[in-house]
Amino acid sequence: MVTTSTPRFSWTEIGPAEWLRTWQTVWRGTPDNLVQPILPGWTFNLNSNNSTEPQTEVDVVAKHSYGRQLGRMSEALELLIEERHGKTPKDERFSDFLTMKHEIDKVKQDAAATRIEGITKDLALLKVQDEERFVRLRDALREALK
Repeated sequence: MVTTSTPRFSWTEIGPAEWLRTWQTVWRGTPDNLVQPILPGWTFNLNSNNSTEPQTEVDVVAKHSYGRQLGRMSEALELLIEERHGKTPKDERFSDFLTMKHEIDKVKQDAAATRIEGITKDLALLKVQDEERFVRLRDALREALK
């Protein structure tokens, strides 16, 4: 049996604002705004407003990140300061720079230690769950550490 009754609610007869209100009612249990940052705290924008050659800058950063560039400059500057003024320079600008450089080095050391601790935990898990793989990776690490 075929019926030709009209639907109780026609989507084609309502305006956009009413349509949105209807869907908001349907999805009331979902958050109004959902944001998940990919790189929290990072801002990276290259355009013609802040670079005369944005494509060249993109190419350079692809080869050597800003962090790597700053790290190498910091190491060179640290060496020059210490050669000319010793490890505790009298000039506050130099001592402030060296303090900052040493704090950054400490952050890097802590991060490396955290990664190694994670590897240690992962190896312990493999030892229990997949001894063959554990032995292979343990031996590879021993070889790398020689």
